[in-house]
Amino acid sequence: MEGHDAMEAKNDAVLVVGAGIAGMGAGMLLAESGHRVYLLDTGPAIGGSMHLLDHTFADNSCGICLMLPRQPSFCPTFSCEHHPNVTLLPYTDLTSLAGEPGAFAATVRHKPRYVNAERCNGCGECAAVCPVPRPHDHEGWVAPVKAIYRPAGLRAVPDTWVIDPDYCTRCGACVPACPTGAIDLDMPPRDETVAVGAVLLTPGFAPFDARRKGEYGYRVYDNVITSLEFERMISLAGSSTARVVRPSGDKAPRRIAFIQCVGSRDTTIGAGHCSLVCCMYTAKQIALAKHLAPDLDVTVFFMDVRAFGKDYESYVEQAQSLPGVTYRRTMPSFVHQKQQTRDLLTTYVQDGKLRDETFDLVVLVTGLAPPRGAQALARDLGITLNKYGFAATDDYHPTRTNRPGIFVAGAFREPKDIPESVAEAAGAAAEVSAFLHQTSPTHRVPHAPLPALRDVSDEQPRIGVFIREDNGSLAPVDVPALLAWARQQPGVALAQSVEDRAAIRHSIEVEGLNRVVVAGGFDRPYSDVLDDMMRDAGLDPRLLARVDLREQVVYPHAGDSQTLTAKAGSLVGMAVAGLRSMAGLKALPLGAARPLTQRAVVVGGGAAGLTAATRLAGLGIPVDLVERETELGGEWRHIRYQAEGGDPQAALQALLAQVEADERITVHRGAELRRLGGTPGNYRSVIAQGDVETTIDHGVLVVATGGRSVLTSEYLRGQHPHVITQEELEQRVADGAFGAGQTVVMIQCVGSREPDRPYCSRVCCTQAVKSALKLKEQHPDTNIYILYREVRTYGFRETHYRAARDAGVVFVRYELPDKPRVTSSPSQPGTEGELRVTLTELVTSQPLELAADWLVLSTGIDVEDNQALAAVLGVELNEDRFFQEEHAKMKPLDLSKGGVFVAGLAHSPRFLEETIAQAQGAAMRAAAFLAPGVLADRPTAVWVNPRLCSFCGLCVEACPYDARSLNYDTRVADVDYALCQGCGVCAMVCPNKATLQKAFEHRQTMVAIDAALA
Repeated sequence: MEGHDAMEAKNDAVLVVGAGIAGMGAGMLLAESGHRVYLLDTGPAIGGSMHLLDHTFADNSCGICLMLPRQPSFCPTFSCEHHPNVTLLPYTDLTSLAGEPGAFAATVRHKPRYVNAERCNGCGECAAVCPVPRPHDHEGWVAPVKAIYRPAGLRAVPDTWVIDPDYCTRCGACVPACPTGAIDLDMPPRDETVAVGAVLLTPGFAPFDARRKGEYGYRVYDNVITSLEFERMISLAGSSTARVVRPSGDKAPRRIAFIQCVGSRDTTIGAGHCSLVCCMYTAKQIALAKHLAPDLDVTVFFMDVRAFGKDYESYVEQAQSLPGVTYRRTMPSFVHQKQQTRDLLTTYVQDGKLRDETFDLVVLVTGLAPPRGAQALARDLGITLNKYGFAATDDYHPTRTNRPGIFVAGAFREPKDIPESVAEAAGAAAEVSAFLHQTSPTHRVPHAPLPALRDVSDEQPRIGVFIREDNGSLAPVDVPALLAWARQQPGVALAQSVEDRAAIRHSIEVEGLNRVVVAGGFDRPYSDVLDDMMRDAGLDPRLLARVDLREQVVYPHAGDSQTLTAKAGSLVGMAVAGLRSMAGLKALPLGAARPLTQRAVVVGGGAAGLTAATRLAGLGIPVDLVERETELGGEWRHIRYQAEGGDPQAALQALLAQVEADERITVHRGAELRRLGGTPGNYRSVIAQGDVETTIDHGVLVVATGGRSVLTSEYLRGQHPHVITQEELEQRVADGAFGAGQTVVMIQCVGSREPDRPYCSRVCCTQAVKSALKLKEQHPDTNIYILYREVRTYGFRETHYRAARDAGVVFVRYELPDKPRVTSSPSQPGTEGELRVTLTELVTSQPLELAADWLVLSTGIDVEDNQALAAVLGVELNEDRFFQEEHAKMKPLDLSKGGVFVAGLAHSPRFLEETIAQAQGAAMRAAAFLAPGVLADRPTAVWVNPRLCSFCGLCVEACPYDARSLNYDTRVADVDYALCQGCGVCAMVCPNKATLQKAFEHRQTMVAIDAALA
């Protein structure tokens, strides 16, 4: 491995431990920014847990191919495999870390696969004779595999067989069965030392082992499965191909029970934390299962529904409203199997009575536990874990561990959903990059300049046809006959079989080829690699045509050899004809690349804006920070204490001092963004301070406009002086303004989760709990009642909820149709009047009246007036008036306009530490956008033949991206290559065919069709 032999004193390389969605995302951002990245995973293939999901809430899409800095050709695993700055270390453990920050020596151990990857041809003969089963990596024991197995999934990298030593009995049956002699049961481990400047820990999580909750009968009763197994059952990629079945195989299930919080919120098994995602993925699984089997009767046993994320509230409500779906607020005591029918008898308490109910299938909704080996990893690296076994960090540096130079992100820091993992991974990458920028600024791997490309516009076509047989997958095709036929086609100078890309490049250079056809079964995952091969050979990648013989010929026509070869010839002939007829060769370099302006604008000076600005500056990018108010800090100024401890105001002052001292940050107070012009990477903004306007050229922009507490007049707010908000309570408690022996009643969800503001504000439950604990700390005799609809103290905040109950805080639930009622009856004329709160106690259905000295309203978070700014930026808001990200799961920090990002309360309600992590992530996304130095246009961008353009303007009207305009000097419709997305709409409406797509011209299409019909 390059650079392993000599350890530099300081270097800019990064070791990323864990190659799931967080590790791949962070690793690719670091690689795009010029860092050498070693991507390590203990599993036999990279990819993590994300690959087992067909759908994700809250839009039931997948979108994994959108997660990386630039959209890959097929999948992030392949993009990581082929990125020049990324070195994969699969099936490897980090065993020790020596040295100092900026100059670590990491010792890694490559575990033996017991299968020689170079010899293995993937035939599967070994698994056919293996007598020992093991649980499937995704589906557990519902669809077991053998002790020798192939990593699950079509996107596994590397896709090489492996023997699981925990299940292998060393019987040796696989050794003689292997036709290539690839199996070596005595293969030893191999140690290696890697020089890195920093380490990023993203090992993810482990699903809770449901066998620890023996009362539910997992692995004892046939039809008790985990939520992960059910996830695969309803997946098209699962063993049951999206059919809801009983593992016992005797009948189709009609009644299904989901039991929530198995392995979460349970101190008896050391899992007192909330796993955060379970309520939501249960709702998703219900919706998908009901789509597959509409007659299903589904019951969900739960404690609280925690739908606190963006658009989550409405998603859960939709699932709850489906016919045949019942949510039951109780937890079953145990599950028994009826031996004759294998049905499941579930026992629980409701309305004070013991009840039994029978189901065909029980799904245990398992929580997220620390990753396997977390204790050993923490011990070897010297980092601190919290009491639940996750990495310990603090609120103001959420991705830093206690050991300098070691960072953390994703579910290993705290259980979290996919968008939070993606955003936090980007934030951790920003922290790592800024750290290394300080310790080793001269060692970064520069972006390689694009090689000079040959001008082939005046050359006669010399086409090379190359067929790669891909480990025998094209055996049914008569390849020699296909090659012989290809050599007879006009313009073909060479036709041959090849084993690798190097042979193709060599032939291009030796034979002087100027167009290339590659046929085989490997093009789609590796299209970026083929493009790079073309550039290295001096040819524009658009002079390459790909023909997928495996999926378009072998798979659909298996067993029909005559049709196989005929169709293969037809497809190759179409590709040859299309390349031969290309007319717009001189247009290929038009607008191909332009320099990016290395400067950023951050709109908003609160927690998100300040953090994004300092992180961008730390990465060497000058920043203009635009704040509407005259004082920086935003809502952070009102946070006086945290549930986890620490001094938020001291942290704010330290951050403000950092901003003021940084010469790369220019602060515009009392200012606003008035106009945004230009194109992604080359924007021009107008910043207005009163009547003074300043024009700024920049490449990227971060929206961090924040939010504010909701204003309300409910519950006598504004009429009675002792009716206050949670924010006002915090100021009073911090100032010690409360006396002893008082009664405080808090009402949650005031103005939230109602038609006018249907979303959950996320922070209110924890805000109430932290102030209740602070009051109890100051005055233990204070009587505190919290009236709630759902308690949403997710993650480790569950600890504070439990502490509040232990301290004597009384929690009383109410439902929306019967909200609490507040009255005030003055005992004497002119007095304030006593506050009385009445509601129906839901357990007994009896009225409850509370006399309150203080009434505290949890009013939640409202957005700033984002409409005007959204119009200036040309981006969208969602229904709740928060900025709408490009993709809810995979690009949570990107807005729909290139180079424009979002963070903090402008995105959605969130806690301070979440805002900080998200702002760091937005800064890293912006830095990665600018890192290449130039921005290339789309390969299929259009060009205009000026001799045919009639200046009619139809293309200008049709373009959905405003990339076309009329040039009245030349009388030609111009193309703005910064905005053109290559959709082809303008080419479609052009009456003279003057507008053409590069490498996808009308003539090419017609010639290819003629070739197919010949």
